[in-house]
Amino acid sequence: MTPDQQHTPLALIVDDDAVNRLMARAALESAGWSVEEAENGREALAVFQQVHPDVVLLDIMMPEMDGFAACAALRKLSEGEHTPVLIMTGLDDYDSITKAYDAGATDFLTKPLNGLLLTHRVRYIVRSSRTLQELRSSQASLAQARDAALEGTRLKSEFLGTVSHEIRTPMNGILGMTELLQDTSLTPEQRDYADTIRTSGEALLLIVNDILDFSKFDSGNLQLEEVDFDVNRLLVDIVGLFQERARGKGVKLSCLIQAQVPTWLHGDSGRLRQILNNLLSNAVKFTECGEIVVRADVEEKPGKHNPLDSELPARLTRVTGRTGHLVSVRFSVSDTGIGIAKEACARIFQPFVQADGSTTRIHGGTGLGLAICQQLVELMGGSISVDSTPGRGSVFQFTVPFEPKTE
Repeated sequence: MTPDQQHTPLALIVDDDAVNRLMARAALESAGWSVEEAENGREALAVFQQVHPDVVLLDIMMPEMDGFAACAALRKLSEGEHTPVLIMTGLDDYDSITKAYDAGATDFLTKPLNGLLLTHRVRYIVRSSRTLQELRSSQASLAQARDAALEGTRLKSEFLGTVSHEIRTPMNGILGMTELLQDTSLTPEQRDYADTIRTSGEALLLIVNDILDFSKFDSGNLQLEEVDFDVNRLLVDIVGLFQERARGKGVKLSCLIQAQVPTWLHGDSGRLRQILNNLLSNAVKFTECGEIVVRADVEEKPGKHNPLDSELPARLTRVTGRTGHLVSVRFSVSDTGIGIAKEACARIFQPFVQADGSTTRIHGGTGLGLAICQQLVELMGGSISVDSTPGRGSVFQFTVPFEPKTE
């Protein structure tokens, strides 16, 4: 704080000793400060509310209202809540110092006063106080910005969820009526039109479902379901859905399930099916020749110690309510497709991201599928990764802990 600043700093000196007030005034004015004086605590409160000083120098032993009471009263004023208060006292015992801090003092000096030390101490506590005030103001601004962002996210997720639901309802009606139409007598041309309506509607419904799932993740409203399911049947069913499409492209599609994978598992089979559907759909979409293989195996044989048993993810415990033995099942989808560049692999699980922007125009897609896969896998307590070489294909694999079904 220097006298050539635009704002001349103001100090309020409160002491019933005129000599002490004179010495403090001389030291501060020589350092460029303006000074107001008060002889006791009550007078100090009145002067404080009139001039709003930058700092208060407060003696302890005064008539009517001592320094402890005056400091406490200052702190109750809206303007005095953060104003630095320097206690000036001849009482250098521990109890008095502790009492001063308890009353709200910022710092203290013992008498007799040293003018140079006084001005340095005052300058320091005022600067510290202003820095602290700026920090509080920044924190308040950041808190407001955070709250606004959270509210914006909530409203966005709510809007996406509502719109997705509203679109899904008529779309299901369109698909249902198209299916009924295809069961009637149609000319080849009419059947071709009906097939186009169905495939287009199914593609749109997939996009809407992805947006709905993403909005649920964004708002934290997506919950897992727990059922017993036959993992062999689930994988066979999923691969069967894509056999015709793969065969039409001349691509071999197969499924390999390690014998050590328990036939029956307990978990969210619907979300597992969704993850595999997404990965297999991408594999078929981006593979023009060669083969696609879906595999399932275990990272550790049931009966051996599984680290996940002792470090069960907290979110999995909350969803399932179970903490028994887990089997870490690894699923993978490998293809001989176009592959993904190394730098793209690091960001391919981000929402709305395509490995190559041109693939969106050629193959379509919103860029949400892999982001949803990652979020689902992590919600289930697992992890997902990709290993790919451009021109040679990709391997997507994810590992999820399941409980074997209790017989």
